[in-house]
Amino acid sequence: MNIGLAIHNFDPKKGGAERYAYDLSASLLRRGHQVYVFCARAVNLRGAMIARFDTARFPRWLRSLTFALGHRTHSKAFPLDVMLGFGNTLTLDVYQSHGGVQRVWMEREIASYDDPREKRIKGALLRRSLNQRVQRWIEEYPIRKGKYSRIVAISDMVKGHMMKHYGLGENLFDVVYNGVDTEKFSPAETRRDETRKILFSAGNFRLKGLSPLLQSLGEIAKETKGFQLVVLGRGRQERYIDLIDRLKLKGLVTFLGETSTPEEVYRGAYMLAHPTFYDACSLTTMEAMASGLPTITTKWNGASALIGPGEGYVIDDPSDTAGLSDAIKALFDGGRRDEMGKKARQKLETFTMERNVDMMEAIFQEVCDAKAR
Repeated sequence: MNIGLAIHNFDPKKGGAERYAYDLSASLLRRGHQVYVFCARAVNLRGAMIARFDTARFPRWLRSLTFALGHRTHSKAFPLDVMLGFGNTLTLDVYQSHGGVQRVWMEREIASYDDPREKRIKGALLRRSLNQRVQRWIEEYPIRKGKYSRIVAISDMVKGHMMKHYGLGENLFDVVYNGVDTEKFSPAETRRDETRKILFSAGNFRLKGLSPLLQSLGEIAKETKGFQLVVLGRGRQERYIDLIDRLKLKGLVTFLGETSTPEEVYRGAYMLAHPTFYDACSLTTMEAMASGLPTITTKWNGASALIGPGEGYVIDDPSDTAGLSDAIKALFDGGRRDEMGKKARQKLETFTMERNVDMMEAIFQEVCDAKAR
């Protein structure tokens, strides 16, 4: 098949959707398909046809709009059998949004601000933002106009949000969860350090719940200081220094920054705490489970559906700091932690990237067959 996909920056280091687009393309190429990547910027991928086109750089709303319009124009020049869009194009065959429903994300983004004044200001700005309006229009256009063959939701949570937002029937959806490299992300053979390392990994510390996590740990620190929070990612750590001092957590929090080998950090951790305000389907959660880590997250994480009884903890909302504290303290029990970690690993052994590609390839083939009829 000749398979097209569109992503503004085709670079696996830039984010979750970008990484997925790159990995999916590489897998499809290995299976003998021709892949056409429509983008503004890209790293090289041997065998892929990279179709670059210019977009406006600023403002952001114009960049999004010129990308969607540019893709519509340039994709006509190639012999595509099927086109995959990520909520960033006006024309597509298969719709797969990695960010979920934009309106849902926006309200959860606003909810993630601690300070009431900052929350009011940010809420007003986001709800009136031209950038958000344009992105929402682009995202919704193919669905509202019925210009799609299949909709792929990356979690049951996203499926539910899309059904409610667009008024769509359940039969219109395929649910295909993210895939994990279960060889790369695997449990440590031996635990060299028995320190209770609580891992938090994110690019956006605020949205992923670092503040409520610190508040929970502040309460735990009143009982014991026998733990270490390890913060992995490129977020703005300077926003949290005062909070760490106020909660008397100084010396108990380590900011690692970014790393090219996150799997090694996972193997050295004791658990993952991911009290996110919103994640369509957190790859961090899935990688941690594959690494044998019991995971604590919220119902606002699409990947929370993968955490069954005895595999981790799912709390209702990041604001439930008492529930978060209880879950963390429960995992201080080494036996419980090890048992949950084993079950988490067993669950994720079936959620591989190969499984994801198998399902996407089958959807692409069905779309092609339907076009041929």
